[in-house]
Parts: sequence; structure tokens; C-alpha cells
Amino acid sequence: MIKSRKIAKIIEKWIDEKEIIILTGVRQVGKTSLLQLIEEKIKEKNVGEKNIFYLSLEDINILNTLNENPENVFQYVLDKNKKNYFLIDEIQYLDNPSNFLKLLYDKYADKIKLIITGSSSLELKANFQDSLAGRKVIFEINPLDFEEFLQFKNFNYIDYLSKKDLPENIKKEFDDMLEEYLLYGGMPAVVLQNDKEKKIKLLEEYIGAYINKDIRSIGKIENIAYFNNFIKIISSQIGGLLNINELSNTLNIDRRILEKYLELLEYTFVLYRSSPFLSNIRSQITKMQKIYLFDSGVRNAILGNFITLDNRSDAGALFENFVYMELKKNISNKIFFYRTASGSEIDFIIEKKGCVYPIEVKFKQLRKKIDERVVKNFIIKSKKECFANVVNLSLNDDNSKLIKYIDYRFIKNIV
Repeated sequence: MIKSRKIAKIIEKWIDEKEIIILTGVRQVGKTSLLQLIEEKIKEKNVGEKNIFYLSLEDINILNTLNENPENVFQYVLDKNKKNYFLIDEIQYLDNPSNFLKLLYDKYADKIKLIITGSSSLELKANFQDSLAGRKVIFEINPLDFEEFLQFKNFNYIDYLSKKDLPENIKKEFDDMLEEYLLYGGMPAVVLQNDKEKKIKLLEEYIGAYINKDIRSIGKIENIAYFNNFIKIISSQIGGLLNINELSNTLNIDRRILEKYLELLEYTFVLYRSSPFLSNIRSQITKMQKIYLFDSGVRNAILGNFITLDNRSDAGALFENFVYMELKKNISNKIFFYRTASGSEIDFIIEKKGCVYPIEVKFKQLRKKIDERVVKNFIIKSKKECFANVVNLSLNDDNSKLIKYIDYRFIKNIV
């Protein structure tokens, strides 16, 4: 049985619209499984199986047929008097995927519905930005968030996810799940594997196939040693400020090459950058940014480090990366940070519905409130009504109107 994903409900709303649905994201993140879930949703709309076609372009015969002429999709159609649904997997294998989709949409949007998956290749993303403008809706598929992770694990206490006060034994069960999630990440196949050694093997295979092979090929990377060193350094700096000049000197790599590497990792959804929260948009672009990776398990595999949280120096960085990705998956793609000239910092800033939400991250079992001066000063200076959140491991306290304390289970409820 295919496990459901939160994003499936959002995608479902677009099934009856004419726009092409595009599912994109890193490899093995569950795009094909989502296609199968969508197929079941289409059938629930009283669409017959004879009007639904799943085409995998890894099948060379199907690929050749569609490369010859986009209108060859109609060779599969049995009933042209009804709308037909085409679920096309791995669209990037086509010679010209954008032209293929554009032609079918422009001529036959009333007769066929296209729902496709595509790799996170640089070429595919760049092409879709222009030639399919107004004809598509794109959904970035991420690794499982923490709630989905618990569901995939058939976690016994998932009904307690939204309960603030937990018995100690159940709280420990949640903390154990968090540690597994921070160490091995949220890639579906890895989550479903219970043996830790096999989890590590799957992650190492993923690094070899996707990071070290596919992405290097997409970016036409010539110096493999440079790229591998860059990946390791970047992975070790999650949550830290990105200083290109310093990185260039450390790795002895030209700044322009590093910027090319960064752009490549962004376009392939491996790396995300957070900009400083400033009123001047140009400054947001030119000031130093912070970096985060799409999956902690993949990150740990790159560094070859799977030791337990209480024995590692980067546990706080892993937790901050976790909070960033939970915010991105559940609340907003635009996540900033705040830093004063004196070096005082707020980890994340989110703007939502006219409000500004500062978010501090503390990898601690808090029993009392932290020093709140920086956060309070930000709130006072902000021209927009807002309140702050302190995400931590244990303390839940919403008695204050200005600063609320929440444990990691409640990140999606921040705004």
C-alpha cells in the first residue's frame, strides 16, 4: 500500500483544472508514488481506467514514440469523446520536454490532462520558467517532514503529536524518533528501512548515484576533486554564514566556479540559501547568506558521520537545519534571518499575511525562558505586528503575547 503525503491533497485540487501539473524534486523523493496516489484520486472522480494512462519514459519504446511526435500520445487513447489523463514519469528524458508539453497544452487542453514528473535538472527547470508560463503549476516534492516520517514509521504515539503535556515515557519516544530523523533523514526508502546499517548503505548509494554522478553530469563538472571537496565543506557549514571569498581561499577554487557549484546545488534542490531580513531588497541579495541542505541523512552520509546526537558537536546545526526544512515544507519558501552589526542574531524570520514572525532555535531541553533581549528589540523595532517563537526540545509556554515557546512537534503551527 502506498503511503499518503500531505502535498497530495494540495495537488488533488488541481486535477480538474486545465494547467499541466509538474512534480519536481530530487531523485527518490517519492514523485512516482505521488503519481500513483493521484491516479487513485482521478479514479474516484468516476474516470474510467481506460481514460487514464501511466507512461514511464524510462521505457525506450514509449520514449521513442513521444519523441517522434507529441501527438502520438493519442495512439494510446481508446475513447476520444471523453477527457483522457496522462501521467508521464521522468519527462526530462524527452528530447524537448517543454515543446512537447506546450504543443499538447495549446492544442488539446480541453481533451487531455497532463500530470508529469521531472528530475530537478538545471536544463528542465530553466526551460519551464519561460516556455510554459501560464500553462503549468509546479510542486516541489521534498523528503518527508517529521509528521510524515512518524506516519511512515507507524509510530505508536502519533495521536499525541498535538498534545502539549506528555508523560515522560511518550516524550522520550518522540525524542528518539527525532534523533533517528536528524541522523538518517526523511528520504522515503531510508525511512521505511529499519536496519541502521542498511539505512546508511542506502544513503551512501544515493550519494554515489545522485550527488556524485547525476548532479556532476547535469552541471558538466570537470574537476571532480574540487566539487567533492566543496560538497563536504558546504555540508559541514549548515546554518552558518556563507562567505564565498573565504571558501574560495580555503578550497583554492576560483570564486566564479564556487558560485556555479552553488547555483547547481540550488537548481537541483540540494541546497537552500536564507537571506538576511532587511528592508532594502538589494541588500538581501548582496549580503552574506546562510545555507541549509534538503535532507539531514544525505548530509550526514556526505560527511560519513552517523554518531548519536549526544556525542557530536554539530547536533545544534542539525536541529536548526531540521527547523528550516519544517518551516519550508509547512509554512513558507521565503525564510530570512536577522543579524545586527554587533553580531546578535535571530535564526529565522518569516513574513506571513502582513505579520513578521521571528523564530529562535534552541537545541536544548528548556526548563525556563532564555535571554529574550534580541528578540524583544526586533519586535519593538518592527513596523508590523508580530510575535516570536522559540523552538526547543521540551518547553511549551504561550502565556506571553510577545514570545511563545514551542517544542519541535509544533513548528507547523508557528503562524
